[in-house]
Amino acid sequence: MAPVPVIDYVVIHELAHVFVKKHNKAFWDKLRAMMPDYQQKIRWLEVYGHTLVI
Repeated sequence: MAPVPVIDYVVIHELAHVFVKKHNKAFWDKLRAMMPDYQQKIRWLEVYGHTLVI
């Protein structure tokens, strides 16, 4: 459905919530530490996310 790097982003996004519950600066800093190019994956989801079907 989605490229593996985008799936990795979703998994890492959820794992970051283990450390930081809210989408605050600390959360995004943690996510960036685990996946420096996470913003590219967010852009892919913004463009193509509506095409994903479960």
